[in-house]
Amino acid sequence: MPSSEVLNSYFAPAVDATIAGMRAGDGGPFGSTLVDSDGKIVVAVGNTVVRETDPSGHAEMVAVREACRMLNTLDLSAYTMYATCEPCPMCVSVMMLAGIKTCYHASTHADAAANDFSVDHLLNYLDGSDKATFDLVHIEEGREDCAEIWTEYQALKA
Repeated sequence: MPSSEVLNSYFAPAVDATIAGMRAGDGGPFGSTLVDSDGKIVVAVGNTVVRETDPSGHAEMVAVREACRMLNTLDLSAYTMYATCEPCPMCVSVMMLAGIKTCYHASTHADAAANDFSVDHLLNYLDGSDKATFDLVHIEEGREDCAEIWTEYQALKA
């Protein structure tokens, strides 16, 4: 666990970006800071859902997008995320896809839910306790065109 001083130095920019973004009408009460292996802050951002009219504009998602563009890489495995609130399943997914292995967070899903930002419907769907929230339907036959994409991918990769 990082020291209090280190945590303060990484959470403070996320809090500042979050508050500035909320005041500007950019998004909700969520922020994050992405830090490289040398301890240098790469990005510190707030939520941009409202400004971008984009439900995926969560702070962790924005941080990953900005860092990948800035660094010209899809591999953030040498980086650590500091999030003002426990990341939702979408944000956990994007961090994992980018290779991030550690995310420190302050507030929890319960704190977010208590302030009208519940992700319980996502968590319940993903843990299998509520499949009524979303229908994910596999079309098993008649989509050879979709199967051909894999053939094309392998040919281009060769």
